[in-house]
Amino acid sequence: MSLVILPVEHADVKQCIALRIASLGSLVIGRSPPYPGYTEEAEASLHHDLDTKPPYVRHLKVVDTESRGEVVAYAKWEVYEHGRPDADQLLAPRSEPVKQVDRFGPLRRAADAYFSRRNGEMGRRPHIRESTLS
Repeated sequence: MSLVILPVEHADVKQCIALRIASLGSLVIGRSPPYPGYTEEAEASLHHDLDTKPPYVRHLKVVDTESRGEVVAYAKWEVYEHGRPDADQLLAPRSEPVKQVDRFGPLRRAADAYFSRRNGEMGRRPHIRESTLS
């Protein structure tokens, strides 16, 4: 097995999101299954990042070069050298319909409150946020 780290390309999006769902479900906490429309939202978000190239976001893949370039891992790195540009917005609560997409609503509300608070506090300082998925 020969592994190489490369930037994610549009052609990799389906594989990368499938890895994310297999690793984390649709929520980082509890591996809840994807709610209706989650896969499409996640793919659209990744395509958007690849198109707009936010300077603080990096999507990387690990490819097994001996198996026809199969993506075996995916990671999203967010590097905030001067804090998050959206730090104030992170503390704003999400709308209820967004958190009520399936029977995991209570878990989604708890995770949303935790991550909003944590990211809002961290967002004012330089930091790196990483999501490794494989």
